[in-house]
Amino acid sequence: MAKTSLIDLDHLDRYVAGDRSLRDEILSIFEEQAEMWTRMLDPRAEDSAWKDAAHALKGASRGVGAWQIGDICEHAETLVGSTADSAMRVDAVDELRNVVRNTVAEVRRLREL
Repeated sequence: MAKTSLIDLDHLDRYVAGDRSLRDEILSIFEEQAEMWTRMLDPRAEDSAWKDAAHALKGASRGVGAWQIGDICEHAETLVGSTADSAMRVDAVDELRNVVRNTVAEVRRLREL
């Protein structure tokens, strides 16, 4: 399997031991999780809610090899306390929404192959 720009298929294939049906099921779950956690990332949220949403999405993303989303979420996790500038959170959410939208489109394409 090859690596696409948004999903590391080599990583995912190892995770599912080559089972395409399982891969598609996991990608479907990831799609739902990515959309849900992205909606929950509200720049005005309290630090704990913000960090929890970013952390959950980071884990889900890294599980399927969506490294770019994971990296954005890792940065978002740091935007708490004295570094919780709302403009930085808005920028992080904007970037995340764009990458999640493109990654979900890639996931849908992969499931249709």
